[in-house]
Amino acid sequence: MPPPEPGTIADIGGGAKSASAGPARAAVAVGTLQRTDVENVVDAGLGRFLSHVVIEPSLSAGKFSGWSIVGLQPAALWSGVDLRPGDVITRVNGMAIERETEAFEAFQAVRQAPTLEISYLRQNQPHTLRFTIVGAPSPALPKAPPAAPSHAPAPAASTATPSAG
Repeated sequence: MPPPEPGTIADIGGGAKSASAGPARAAVAVGTLQRTDVENVVDAGLGRFLSHVVIEPSLSAGKFSGWSIVGLQPAALWSGVDLRPGDVITRVNGMAIERETEAFEAFQAVRQAPTLEISYLRQNQPHTLRFTIVGAPSPALPKAPPAAPSHAPAPAASTATPSAG
């Protein structure tokens, strides 16, 4: 997860290591992220995050299989993260990301989550990036109050009637 501004997350990979657990299991890379950095990325918004990654839908046998990474921008921002063009992101923290609303919910949920886990396919082999998020979550941002119904009086219509006199 890149920062909202380049260079604000120090060592995003946090000493990431890759560990293969045998042919039937996904390869897992692990590391750490600072809670404040994660919150800054989430608070900046999904649109800002997506400005750092070029993705396109990936289909397998005519069905959606995930989001294929086309590019990571700027490349230096992603240097500690084991993702590359061609990888297909399938889930975030176990949550589906096929629909826009699902992706948004998964992105927002990371703010309070104890870990960030990205499931992806590389050359059709399952892999997982797992980052422990260090630090307690801040209180959720206050939600905007619901729009108050307008109680302003409607403009008075001219209903003057001539008086009989």
